[in-house]
Amino acid sequence: MDTRPLRVMLIVTMTVFLLVCVAFLLQHLGVYADGVDAWFEDNQWLMWTSVGLMLASASAIPLLSLGQDR
Repeated sequence: MDTRPLRVMLIVTMTVFLLVCVAFLLQHLGVYADGVDAWFEDNQWLMWTSVGLMLASASAIPLLSLGQDR
């Protein structure tokens, strides 16, 4: 079974999720300047994009597995 597509998808998902987590952790700790801090509070799309990517990847894992069984 070729697991390369699955591994690539999981690595990309994990990388994006970790970057978003680090960005919001730094925002919570107050590391950013005031302008960036306000931008994070006004624009929650970054967090929701990460969640959407994670959900799409999680739903694609069984589909990739089914395609490899044949």
